[in-house]
Formats: sequence, C-alpha cells, structure tokens
Amino acid sequence: MRNFTTARLGNAALGAVIVGSLLVTSSVASFATPQSDYKAAMDVYKADVAKWHADNQAANTAFKAAMADFKIKAEAATAARKSANATFRSALDAAKSTFQSAVAAAKSAADKTAAVDARKASIATATATHDTALKLIVLPTKPTKPTPAPKPVAPVKPVKDVKAVTP
Repeated sequence: MRNFTTARLGNAALGAVIVGSLLVTSSVASFATPQSDYKAAMDVYKADVAKWHADNQAANTAFKAAMADFKIKAEAATAARKSANATFRSALDAAKSTFQSAVAAAKSAADKTAAVDARKASIATATATHDTALKLIVLPTKPTKPTPAPKPVAPVKPVKDVKAVTP
C-alpha cells in the first residue's frame, strides 16, 4: 500500500516534468531571432522561386511545342490552299482555251451560244470543286502565349538594432 507522502512525491514529479516540458518548448521558441526567422523565410522563398521558374519554363516549353505543331499545320493548310487554287486556275485556263477553240471553229450563232454555255458550265463546275476543296481545309488555331505567374515576394530583411551614439 502506498502512503500519502509517496503519492504526493509522484504527483510533484509528474508536475515538474510537465512544467519542464512546457518551459523547454517555450524557451526554444524564444531562441528564434528575427535573423533565423528571415533565413527560414528565405529558404522557403528560394524554393518558391525555383518552383515558379520551373512552372514558367514548363509552360514556355509547352507553348513552343504547340507553336511548332501550329506552324506545321498552318504550312500544310497553306500548301493545300495553294494546290486548290492552282487546280482551279488550271480548270479556268482549260475552260478558256476550250471556249476559244470552240468559238474559232463555230460556224453559226448557235455554235457560239453552245460554246458560251459550255464555258459557263465548266466554270461553275470548277468553282464548286474549288469551294469544296477550300471548305475541307482545316485552319489551325494559334496557341496563346502563356502568361507568367506572379513572382513570389521576397521576405523583408530584418533591420538591425541601431545603437544610439552618445556624444
């Protein structure tokens, strides 16, 4: 059986341990100086700047890749448009030469009218083919340039205590 003095001594020891642990944790916090706080804040700031730089660099790399893809697709669309225009131009030239040879060989007004109608029909066919070819060309959309994220704000450096100069 425990006596009263031993129980009090155990409670006192427990209380001393609790108070001691509170003093140790509060004294560690009291050892923090503005300079050490600043150094910790600078470490966090440097990590944030490194992440900011990496994020912006990744966005720029993705943008450059998208622009390269856009240029390839735009060049392909331009080439397809030039090809469709060249085909249209050659169809118009063929219709013109056919018309001129038909008019030269025409003996009557009816032959000339038939040549004009044939020219109109071949021009309409060439125009419809040209319009269809242009509608099939898909124009790529230009990627937008990424806007950089705002740079992290540097911590404020603590001011050293200025000692008063006594005259």
